[in-house]
Amino acid sequence: MLERFKEIFAGLDSAYGATTLNGKVKAGGKKETDNKVYKSPVTDNHWKRHLEGMDPALGVVPIRADNTCKWGCLDIDDYTFDHKKFSKVLKERNLPLIMFRSKSGGAHVFLFTKEFVPASLMRLKLKLIAASLGYSKVEIFPKQDSIKAERGETGSYLNVPYHGANETVRYAFDVNGNALSLEEFFELYEKKVMDLESLENFSVVHKEIDDFEGAPPCIQEICKDKVGEGMRNEMLYNIAVYLKKRFKDTWKVQLLKYNSKYMQNHEELLSEINGIIKGMENKEYKYKCDQFPICNFCDAPTCATKKFGVGDDVPRPEITDIRKFNSDPPLYFVNIGGKSVECDSLSLHDFDKLSVLSMDQNDMPLMPIGKQIWRKQLSKLFTKIETIEAPEATKLSVIMRDILTEYLNKGPAKDLKDLAARSRPYNNGEYSYFKWTHFLSYVRKTKVWPERKTKESTLKLMEEHFDMKEEFPKVEGKTIRVMKVPSMKLDKPKVRVNEKKPSSFA
Repeated sequence: MLERFKEIFAGLDSAYGATTLNGKVKAGGKKETDNKVYKSPVTDNHWKRHLEGMDPALGVVPIRADNTCKWGCLDIDDYTFDHKKFSKVLKERNLPLIMFRSKSGGAHVFLFTKEFVPASLMRLKLKLIAASLGYSKVEIFPKQDSIKAERGETGSYLNVPYHGANETVRYAFDVNGNALSLEEFFELYEKKVMDLESLENFSVVHKEIDDFEGAPPCIQEICKDKVGEGMRNEMLYNIAVYLKKRFKDTWKVQLLKYNSKYMQNHEELLSEINGIIKGMENKEYKYKCDQFPICNFCDAPTCATKKFGVGDDVPRPEITDIRKFNSDPPLYFVNIGGKSVECDSLSLHDFDKLSVLSMDQNDMPLMPIGKQIWRKQLSKLFTKIETIEAPEATKLSVIMRDILTEYLNKGPAKDLKDLAARSRPYNNGEYSYFKWTHFLSYVRKTKVWPERKTKESTLKLMEEHFDMKEEFPKVEGKTIRVMKVPSMKLDKPKVRVNEKKPSSFA
C-alpha cells in the first residue's frame, strides 16, 4: 500500500512541505497556518507517518527539478462545496478527474498520469478544465510551469490525501459521489489515469451556440441555461459588448432579443438595458474578464482565437503566490502566470522594479498598477506565503562568524600592548580582543559582507550573536578602547529563536 501510494503521488524528492497552525485566527474565523518547505529528501518515513495519520500531513511538491510532474490538482477552497453535485457534473462530462475531500471541506480535484509529463502541459489542460467548470480562479497545482532548482527554488506543495489512510476526512469520491477507501481509490485510479499521448490529445469541447457565434467561451458556457438573478446585470453588459462587435448596426435590437431569450424574468431588466445602450452608444467597451461571473469561466487562450473574443485585450498574467527563500537577506520567488521571477525585498516592494525583472527573466513586462493597489495585493499574498529553508551558510551570523574567525587568526597580537601598538587582534584563550575600526575596515575589504549593512547594524548583530562587549583596559597607564568576544562564541554563534526552526517531521 505504501509503495503504491508513493508511486501515484510522487513529486519533488528533494523537498517537502508542512502546514502547521500558528495560533492566530482570521476575521472570518478560519485558523491561520504557517506554510513551510523543508529542503531535505522525502523519505519512506514521511509517507508512512502520513498514512498513519501523524501530524503534520505530508505536503508534496508536484513539479520536479526537470519541470515534470505526474499529477495536477484544482484546489477548490469552498467550505460549503456540494461534492455530490460536482460528482454528477464530472460524470456527465466524462472528465478524467478524481475528486477528494479536502481537510477544510472543499475539494481537491486531481488529474493523474502514468509517467512524468511536462508541468506546463498539465497546467494547460487543468486550466481548460477549470474554465469549463466555472472554476478558472481556483489554485492549480503545480502552480509553476517551471522552476529554477539550481538557484534554490522549489515549487509549491499540496497536502496529499488519505492522511490517516482509511481513518481520514481526506478521501476520494467515486463517480456517484460516494466515499472510497484507499484500496478502492487505487482501483478508480487505474480507470482514470492517463498516459502522455492521451493527455496531449485531451481537449475540452466547447459546443458553440448559434446565437453566440464567435463569442468568448465564458459567455457561451454561462448562457447554456437561462441566466438567473445575481449575474443577469453583469451578463447583459458582456453580451452587449459581444453584440456590438458582431452586429454593428443592429446590436441594440439584438440586445432586447437576447435579454428575452437568455435571461430569467427578462422584463425586470428593461431599465438596465436602456442604461447599457446609453452608455455604449458612442464608446467602445471591453469584456469585464476579471469580474464575476465571466472571470470564473475565463479561457483566455481560446477566447483570443474567437472572432469576437478579447483579441489583443487578453487578461494580463496573474500574480498568484510568493515563496520566500529564508536566506539572509531573503530572496523571493514570485509566481506570475506560472513563471517564477526571482527578486529581493526592494524589487518586490516596488512593482515597477518587479516588472523589469519579469521582463529580464521571462520576457514578460507587466502592465503598471498603482502603489496602493500593489501594496494591498502584496499584503494579501503574504497571508499565504510559503517559506523555503535556506542553508546555514546563507545566514548573516554564519557569514560574520567566518569573517571574524579569519580576522582573529590572521597575525594575532602577543598581548594587549601589542594590540594597542599595531591594531592586531589578541586572544588570551578565553576572550578575543580587537579594535572596532580596524575590524570594520577588514570586513569591507572582504567584499563578502552586504554593503547595505551599516556599521550600526553590524555592531548590533555582533552583540546579539557573539556577545560582543566594549571594554576599556589600561595599557602602560593609558586607557584603550577594545571589543571583547568570548572565544567559544566563534565555534557556535548564539542563534535567535526565530532564525532556524526544526522540521515538523521527526
